[in-house]
Amino acid sequence: MDFEEMIIPIKTLWRFDYESNVKALRDLYEVAKKEQWNAATDIPWHLETDPAQVGEVAGPGGDPLKEFDFISDLPEEKRIELSKRRSAWTLSQMLHGEQGAMLCCGQLVEVVPDIDGKLYASTQVIDEARHVEVFHRYIQRLDRVYPLMGALRELLNAILEADMWQKKCVGMQVIAESVAMGGFKMMKEGTNDEVLKQVVELTAQDEARHVSYGLIYMKEELPKMSDEDRDEVEDFALAALRIMCDPQKQMETAEPLFNIFREVGVDMNVAMEEMQVKFADPDFVARQPNPFKLYAMPQLDRLGLITDRTAPAYREMGLRD
Repeated sequence: MDFEEMIIPIKTLWRFDYESNVKALRDLYEVAKKEQWNAATDIPWHLETDPAQVGEVAGPGGDPLKEFDFISDLPEEKRIELSKRRSAWTLSQMLHGEQGAMLCCGQLVEVVPDIDGKLYASTQVIDEARHVEVFHRYIQRLDRVYPLMGALRELLNAILEADMWQKKCVGMQVIAESVAMGGFKMMKEGTNDEVLKQVVELTAQDEARHVSYGLIYMKEELPKMSDEDRDEVEDFALAALRIMCDPQKQMETAEPLFNIFREVGVDMNVAMEEMQVKFADPDFVARQPNPFKLYAMPQLDRLGLITDRTAPAYREMGLRD
């Protein structure tokens, strides 16, 4: 099946006062209109992509496997093939995430109470549509589109099914978009392919606005919320990060990557032995950046969504010192 059906009750709010009442959001809307780009014509698709120049597109945490002998010992053509497929897998997760963001922002247009919030969210719908188009087109230069990983599916479904628009805004704009921005930064710095460089540069420009929308709007909204509703939003943020940081879910995510290793001829007995040794080494683990700690936690801090009530749980997950 190429689709998944979700039945989501959603309350649509008409707004008949068209005067701006959140000036920072109206200003962001103006910026969004000026910074629109066309995925079909503003990317240098005429340039060929040399797989050897793509680099390791490994996500916002960088590539923890760059230090592994079972990869460096592969013949060069196998390393390039592995890099192509791993990159396609990572970009596939970005692609699915962009569609999830498109669906979420369609909901936000309906549910947010302010006309400024509706106008800006409508620009993000077209931003995300453009990102779906551009990532799908680029992945085809490398390999195929891979399935959505379980943890990301769970997070996106939780955001889409959330019963408060503030939860949707925190989950997508503040958490997911911040981590995506970190990923695009790593990709731009790590690739020598001009096409991918332009794709991630223009996408990151959009994502910066999306994060700003979440921060501006939630900074405006949170002080107005009841203690009970605010606690719900704090708990939702915590649950979102629990989903993505759960060790069991991370192991489930690794299995499709192991299949890619097998397809290019990696001896998985050798690979598993080396991975067990490396990930049991505290120094190695300490060197691995945590994208959620690096990119999502500072934004939650800025909004005051990490409180004395929730901070111990973040510390337990290793996201708080």
